[in-house]
Amino acid sequence: MKNFIKFFSLIFILLALSNCVTEDSITKDTDTGVMSKLDIPLDFNFETAKDVTVSFSGVKVKSTNKIKYSVYLYDEEFTNTEVTYEDESGETVNATLQISDALNNKIASFVTSEEIFEMEFTIPSSYNSLYVVKNEMGIFSSSIIEINNQKSIFKKGVSTKATKAAVDIFYGTNGGGDLFTINEVSNELTVISSLPDNTGSYTCAIDPISRKLYTIGNKSPNNLYCFNIDEETWETIGSVNTGGPRLGYNITDGMLYFSTSNYVYVLDPSNAKRIATYKINGLETTSGGDLAFDKDGTMYLSSTTGLYKCEFADGNAIDATWISSETLPNYPNSLTFDSNGELWWATAIGSEGLTFIMDKVTGGFESRSTYPTLIHDLATLPYDESSISDVDTDGDGVIDFYDEFPEDAEKASVTYTPSIYGWGTYGFEDLWPSKGDYDFNDLVVNYRYINIENADGLMVETRLNYVVKNIGGSLKNGFGIQFEMDESLIKEVSGYHLTENIVSLNGKGLESDQTLPVVIVFDNAWANSNDSEIEIVIAYTEPIESSMMGELNPFIFTGGNRGKEIHCANQQPTDLVDNDFFGSYDDKTNVASGVYYKDSNNLPWAINIIHDFAYPKEKQEIMLGYPYFTTWAESGGDLYEDWYKEKDGYRNYDYLNRN
Repeated sequence: MKNFIKFFSLIFILLALSNCVTEDSITKDTDTGVMSKLDIPLDFNFETAKDVTVSFSGVKVKSTNKIKYSVYLYDEEFTNTEVTYEDESGETVNATLQISDALNNKIASFVTSEEIFEMEFTIPSSYNSLYVVKNEMGIFSSSIIEINNQKSIFKKGVSTKATKAAVDIFYGTNGGGDLFTINEVSNELTVISSLPDNTGSYTCAIDPISRKLYTIGNKSPNNLYCFNIDEETWETIGSVNTGGPRLGYNITDGMLYFSTSNYVYVLDPSNAKRIATYKINGLETTSGGDLAFDKDGTMYLSSTTGLYKCEFADGNAIDATWISSETLPNYPNSLTFDSNGELWWATAIGSEGLTFIMDKVTGGFESRSTYPTLIHDLATLPYDESSISDVDTDGDGVIDFYDEFPEDAEKASVTYTPSIYGWGTYGFEDLWPSKGDYDFNDLVVNYRYINIENADGLMVETRLNYVVKNIGGSLKNGFGIQFEMDESLIKEVSGYHLTENIVSLNGKGLESDQTLPVVIVFDNAWANSNDSEIEIVIAYTEPIESSMMGELNPFIFTGGNRGKEIHCANQQPTDLVDNDFFGSYDDKTNVASGVYYKDSNNLPWAINIIHDFAYPKEKQEIMLGYPYFTTWAESGGDLYEDWYKEKDGYRNYDYLNRN
């Protein structure tokens, strides 16, 4: 079976309009500066997206006959942040942290039983790589795959599982370079190896499925080392280039979580690359400690002020809640969960290592053992986690471990546009058919689209999330989306905000008298200007292939006039447009030639950006705020494909509003 998941096609375009004042100003001759002097190729539609086809080659898991894949946008770009913290030895360290964000750019998470198949995605043109993680019953493999000629290949072999132990075994490291095991049943501590390169470590984490231990050296360049527990061999994975005391393995995504100061990095254990960065809010102190994950994926973190429960929030943030007792004998420099869900912590006092058990709700604790060796970090090799539960609560054929909706038999997987946490932006000028001032801010709408698929990879629901980000004019503008699909596939639409009695709906919640289905999100932006999120939910009459949805066509209608539609360049209007506007004033639409919503300089009246757009200030042309926009547009989109990003030299905030 050839399974195609096609996201909403993203047509990114620019604007060409005027001052957003009143409808009366539509006839004025606006001086638009230099935007109108740009030399734009005739066939350029200001698109900043491309379709890519990824060929997958996988291996079936016999116990479930399915494999889970997660796909992320990926690039090698980092931003630097200077921090100061105290390491485990009490020394003050000044470091430069590199911030990355790939894990927040997930575009798909799906389950398949196919060994060889293809998927089609629509992604920003500026991306030339994807990050793909394959999950085979808790055995994770990953790859950064290059995109060449809009094609890419993911192929990964299978990791092997070793035999499991009869009891939980703790593995530990210390600053002196010891790798040791602890058996809490017999109170035995055994040094089994020394870290490579004559280094020590304050970190330790275990992948219990592959039976591999990871640790980061405390000497520059702070290498990530992997110890094969069964073969008792070391491998140097790569350089982390940052020291720090906290490290944990998350079995739910197969990643290492490494923390220094009030930051958490997500590291790919196969290559030591930083995939994402989070900032921790709520720590009383930011030095020392460790982190660990409970079975449900909840992260717990300690510092010199004790234990915190962590919750991942929006905007690359982690909110930490303090839960530990005020009577700890010393701070927990190590955290680990055993197979019964008990939270163990350890500390170093003098030349000894002490272990404790702590209640993760109340912070209460009790002492367990004392060992004649310093303990700077512990990790657990559980006796029962070498196999993943194959429980399928909703009976849809996708086990809970894979299922994005484990209690809903109709839903299993998700795809996102532009990404799981990212927002795209539509910007409109509302004086069409007259030119505007090219500030793209008359109506600015953030969007995120979510397709939900069932166990067979068929789409059962679509969620359209919107936020009115800015209203730069005085007109009452409505906003809608036209779908290039058969209306009979749609069962019902809910969530729209209509207040002006200028839109008629049919029994499905779609606009009446339309050949193609049209959803009117709102008919007056001013009634939705409180930054609250609007969620439109589309239910289908039966599960459909995602390719049947076709392209999305966003538009506004201005001044309470339903027939005065403004679309992106070369996007066709709906059946309710007033055709008398075409060819009037500055509009050079030629219906016979298939040219829509462009002026004589090939500039459009709307823009679609797969990014949270910092829109220009009033009457400031977009090229002033985005220095590389001009080069991008005049090159037909070949140069500076990422002109809208927040990178050095890419934005001039003298002309832009900050998000």
